[in-house]
Amino acid sequence: MTSGTQQHPEQGSTERRSAEERREQLIDAAVEVIAEHGLTRATTRAITDRAGLALGAFHYVFDSKDELLEAVIERVVREIDATLGATAETVEPAATRALEGPDLVVDVLERFLRGAWAYLEGTRTLQLAQYELTLHALREPEKHHLAVHQYDLLVGTLSGILRDLTDELAPDTSDELARFVVATVDGLLLQWLVDRDAAAASRRLDRYLTTLPAIVAAHIER
Repeated sequence: MTSGTQQHPEQGSTERRSAEERREQLIDAAVEVIAEHGLTRATTRAITDRAGLALGAFHYVFDSKDELLEAVIERVVREIDATLGATAETVEPAATRALEGPDLVVDVLERFLRGAWAYLEGTRTLQLAQYELTLHALREPEKHHLAVHQYDLLVGTLSGILRDLTDELAPDTSDELARFVVATVDGLLLQWLVDRDAAAASRRLDRYLTTLPAIVAAHIER
């Protein structure tokens, strides 16, 4: 005789799938609420309301708001990182271009940054949430590693792109150059989020790109 409470395998699979779907809904909603209203107003109630779920759904998939925020940070970083990786795939391989040395590095960086900036402009909500979450991680000592992790991931992605597409830089040089470029784009992005002037941001990016030969040369000659 079987127990009346025995769970059918398909039922367990459905419940797991439902939990995963709710988790993704809550993460999506959290990104939107944080970007629109800030972290302090991103209450569990506000997030579940945005997701169209009952408050109890939150505690069904997350033990705490901090656990949700960690998941959101991971999602934001992974999404940005994946998009930057996809942008790199659109950059023409070095073997098909008649360039070498610093000129090749500059060419790869310029093509990549133009593609990356187009993505950043199209994901303003996501970028706002990323800044909010970074500040949150910096204020909480036990979450500081999340802020470090996101920049290590972004720098690592760009550094790997430079090495894969140019074959001109040693690992330590590509890491330093990538970190410098990420820091600069971070500043350009924050200024655009503040003034919301896309045309001015585009002009600043163009001016920055004209400095790439000197920046690359400075890193190669270190």
